Order: sequence, then structure tokens, then C-alpha cells
Amino acid sequence: MTSADYKNMLKVSEEALDSYPLQPYFYFAYGTALNNTGNANKAVEVLESGLDYLLDDEALQNQFFRELAKAYGKIGNTQKANEYLNKINSGL
Repeated sequence: MTSADYKNMLKVSEEALDSYPLQPYFYFAYGTALNNTGNANKAVEVLESGLDYLLDDEALQNQFFRELAKAYGKIGNTQKANEYLNKINSGL
């Protein structure tokens, strides 16, 4: 994706999250967009909030963990990044 795509994703996913705050995919999309537009700290906040809404979706959970690891890596917290990488279920 290009930075323009992530900027568009940021706008659309934020609006979707405002309208449907219980949908974990919108937290993932918004957090991913934040992470790829230079706002890793906010991405961590949004992604960790979204984990609370995940129910029986291991594939999406793994995507959350990968994105959280990436965000924590960007802000220099390698310990938390490794914690999330270790949570990824490699069976998927």
C-alpha cells in the first residue's frame, strides 16, 4: 500500500469505528493505518483496545499481534514487541 492508501484507510476506518465501536476489525484497520502514517503510539492504544472485542477469531488476533509488535518496535519497546510476536499462533 502507498502512504495515500493508508491516509484514506485512516479516515475511513476512524469513521467506521465511530459508527461501529464493537467491531474489532475496525480497530485493527484504524491501528494499522495509524501505524503506517507515523503514529505508532496511538496505534498501540487503538490496537490494544480492539483486543477486548475479539471473540474466537484467531486469524484476526494474529494480525493484531503482528501489528502491535510492529508498532512497539517503532517506538523502541522491543520487549513488548517480542511479547506480541510470541503470542502469534503459527498454526494459522
